[in-house]
Amino acid sequence: MTLTNDVAAHDDQTAAAKDGPPVGLGDLEAPPGQTTDASTTFRSAHLTGAEIEIRWLGRVGYDAAHELQLALRDARIADPSLDPVLLLSEHEPVITFGRRGESGDLRVTEGELTARGIALRHAERGGRATYHGPGQLVGYLIGHARALAPDLPTLVWRLEETMIHTLAEYDLAAARCYEGRGVWVGDAKLGAVGVAVTRGVCWHGFALNVAPDLSTFELIRPCGLDVPVTSIADLTGAAPPIHDVAHVLAAELGGVFQIVTPGTP
Repeated sequence: MTLTNDVAAHDDQTAAAKDGPPVGLGDLEAPPGQTTDASTTFRSAHLTGAEIEIRWLGRVGYDAAHELQLALRDARIADPSLDPVLLLSEHEPVITFGRRGESGDLRVTEGELTARGIALRHAERGGRATYHGPGQLVGYLIGHARALAPDLPTLVWRLEETMIHTLAEYDLAAARCYEGRGVWVGDAKLGAVGVAVTRGVCWHGFALNVAPDLSTFELIRPCGLDVPVTSIADLTGAAPPIHDVAHVLAAELGGVFQIVTPGTP
């Protein structure tokens, strides 16, 4: 698979739009008609024949990635014929608060974050606090929500399933957990999900811990929970190159969503 490298600047005229509600815990099992078997191929009349563009941004600041998301989101609001796009990247250190974020989710002062070189941003996605930084694979899926899933809980479920399939390639048996959305190994959280929907177009996405500095998660209550956070490197003793994990995840997303990822073997 070839991942397009795209960090170009975009002129952005953000449309005033009303976001959909944050995703609640809902049903953590498979949506009707689907199973959690890792060998399952997911099919949907919405997705047959669709293609998705994969862009590898490399190491990029949160603000630059957010501006690119807005440009791609607004283009799809204006033109419903555009295919979805998946942005894959690492971020410079940043803590983001979703729409349900609370001040108590931050365990240190903003001054302490600044001293550590960690930015603080408020995001449009659902959910609460999370950390992004080097060693973490961040994915933003931008496209018409109804073309990607029949409803928002199923879209989130498919993003989780994509991470679960990806982790299986590294011999990790990740799963969902009653504690909250995302993917877990035992009682430790390994991947997070947070999406937004604006005028029918979904954006934001997920974060998968490959080999980040796990001590930074001690600065927050991850997703508003008092739980341990882990990573591929922490669990396996080896840190795969994040670009390699991006290739694996892009292929797995194509299978879970039944979207064509051009260049996938």
